[in-house]
Amino acid sequence: MASQSAKLITVILLSWCLSSCGGSDTSSTDTNSNPAPTAPAEDTTPDQFSFEKVTDVEPATTVDSNTITVSGINSDITASVSGATMSVNGAAFIAQDTQVSHGDTIQLRLVSADDYQTQVTARLTLATVSADFAVTTKALTQTPAPAANQVSIHLDLSHITHGVDTFDRSKFITIHASHTENDWYQEGQNQQPDLVTQFANDYDVYFGRDTGAMRWQLSQLDESMTAPGFADPDQATQRGGDIRWLYTNNSDDRAVTQRALEHRAKNMIVAGQLHPFWPDGTDTGKGWAFSQQDTSATPFGTATGDFMGQYLAKYFNKMDGIDAFGQPKPKFLEVLNEPLYELVDTAPVAEDLDKIFTFHNAVAQAARNVTHETVKPNQQLLVGGYTAAFPDFEVNQFQQWRQRHQRFIDLAGEQMDFLSIHLYDFPKLNGLVKYRKGSNMEATLDLLETYTQHKFGQPKPMVISEYGAQVHEYYNQPWSPKRDWLILKSVNSMLMSFLSRPHLIEMTVPFIVVKAEWGRESADVPYYWRLMRQQHEMAGETGNLWVYTDLVKFYQLWANVAGQRLFTQSENPDIQVDAYHNQHKTQIIFNNLDFDRHTLPITLNNPTKHAISQVTIKQLYLDEENGDKVVLKESTMTEMPESIDLEPEATAIIEVAYDNEFNPKQQLSETKHYVDSMLLTINKNEEISFSINDINHTSEAGEAILRLSLGRAHGLSLTPTLLVNGHTVDVPQNYRGYDQEHDGFGRSEFYGTIEVPIEWSLLQQNNTFSLTFADSGGYVATIALQHRASTMPL
Repeated sequence: MASQSAKLITVILLSWCLSSCGGSDTSSTDTNSNPAPTAPAEDTTPDQFSFEKVTDVEPATTVDSNTITVSGINSDITASVSGATMSVNGAAFIAQDTQVSHGDTIQLRLVSADDYQTQVTARLTLATVSADFAVTTKALTQTPAPAANQVSIHLDLSHITHGVDTFDRSKFITIHASHTENDWYQEGQNQQPDLVTQFANDYDVYFGRDTGAMRWQLSQLDESMTAPGFADPDQATQRGGDIRWLYTNNSDDRAVTQRALEHRAKNMIVAGQLHPFWPDGTDTGKGWAFSQQDTSATPFGTATGDFMGQYLAKYFNKMDGIDAFGQPKPKFLEVLNEPLYELVDTAPVAEDLDKIFTFHNAVAQAARNVTHETVKPNQQLLVGGYTAAFPDFEVNQFQQWRQRHQRFIDLAGEQMDFLSIHLYDFPKLNGLVKYRKGSNMEATLDLLETYTQHKFGQPKPMVISEYGAQVHEYYNQPWSPKRDWLILKSVNSMLMSFLSRPHLIEMTVPFIVVKAEWGRESADVPYYWRLMRQQHEMAGETGNLWVYTDLVKFYQLWANVAGQRLFTQSENPDIQVDAYHNQHKTQIIFNNLDFDRHTLPITLNNPTKHAISQVTIKQLYLDEENGDKVVLKESTMTEMPESIDLEPEATAIIEVAYDNEFNPKQQLSETKHYVDSMLLTINKNEEISFSINDINHTSEAGEAILRLSLGRAHGLSLTPTLLVNGHTVDVPQNYRGYDQEHDGFGRSEFYGTIEVPIEWSLLQQNNTFSLTFADSGGYVATIALQHRASTMPL
């Protein structure tokens, strides 16, 4: 929209031109030779305007905005304000609509929020153009500190969970790719000449999952001459041997690089894709399909399992010590990738669930029993499933859990070494915001743990082979930083929950692939979840070289985290905190599940006064004010800060370097106790009683958290009356993450974990508990107790 001054100049020039062309006799009455100037068209759309944000103000304080000038119109328009009052040309502040003209000035006035660190927003609308005026109150000063945001890190206290206290990067800092993938090695196409080495070594990343190589190798094999519907075992032996020999003996740069990085691929997952591994007549690529035979000798799925077993036995190093050739064998086999999505959820005729689940048993048995050169090299192979895409356990009053996940565990759990699931946030789907991160994911994992503990005497290990965010509102669109941010914030939040279960989670893989040209939607719409993009995909850049997307910032943020886990405490469940110590450095991780900014006062418990030499702070956040840029901000200082400002849904890591090395001298040992009773119906004023016994409660110090996973309609109570050994314990109203209802645009019902601190002195070896709700409806899905015994006072 041109400014008013520019429009006036145009009119003057037009008048001058008309005057010059028609003569200078202004008294002439010949209208044809000297027509009158045409009046400009009415313009009631003003120029865009803006108000400066105001921060760090006192609560309940009157705040005036900067003054804006109305421009770009030549006729009066209506000015209206919401959330504030306005003053036109310095007159009294009013709330009513009023008429304004070009050149008028307007100022807004509002009262800041009553609470600290809270934003209020007003809006001024001029005709059809609007702008917001935002005012944020300051953070509460350190004295007194906001108790709800207090975080504590205990340098001298290691946190051991069922015997595990070390950060295992090989299962937590991974990428959905293998070290042999072609995308790493496209000479002349990558900005980094040795992309895979730089990425893996500089950021200390491990390779996580391959869903394509096994299918490709199958497409190169003929059908067995003696066993219809089975892969030819002799061809597999020959081809697998050639591949193993070439991997070890090839001397080109690619082969040398792969061998140098193979130590980062020892926890690899291979997964079967539905087509052609599900025996339904789909061509393997060589004119034959897997056998659909189903007998006692060869149950349905045996042919699939036989090939998978041959692939793992013959195409990789058979086992350490007896085989000199081939890359390391993958540790995990997922039978099928997300089988229910196509076979049941979107199928014209749904496949029988029991058939899918028992198929897993046949595959597992056949894969493990493959013999190669007189040995069975797959005996240590870990097989799992069913690789659930969307484990919404609570759907239809937990019928999805009963019919799918519980049924799978009942039918195939004995043969499965691990349970495999995929966990995704849905930042926006059909107008709904459906997050898993926070309380929902905690409840999801607790139900798997509790049921398998009840079924097998101990929780079944888990593999999270994909996690992150589904970015539906950005489908069919080019790459954008905002889309990467939606993935990043989910990956960080979910990882924090995985780290609290280091003894149960065998492997986690964020769904971040390398280039994924196989998934390109069109010339302008590449695959969404990519580590790499071409230069021209960023506004203002040109060129076709492949460079990093913003997803690389996940790996840059976590690059230095290592060592022994320290005990941390956060009084706000929306602030996730973890810490690790390695020699002379401590890494403290903060993650904000909240949509608002928080100031976190930090207590660094440093009883032996280790001298600090340097502090480095990295924070990953979205800069909305500057075009939705994903920012990884880094700063250094010489002292530990008293607090940190954590941006909305941001993750920050503080690295504290000390003058000398040290190790924690005290220990906190965590054990988790599960109540066998599950999916208990909630009836108004009806007591739900349970016991948690045989706790080793001899330590004089520690903390305990009762975990109540509830599935209830929105609006029903999440704070029952709780008795612990006859004593009333308050149930907190806050829980991890958002409220799930999200003003009617969230999840259809609440399913999440409420974490209740239990005073240490209330517990004993054998304990009785009771819950009473003031309303009826829904279920107590699971109950568990985290018991943390400390060798020092907390």
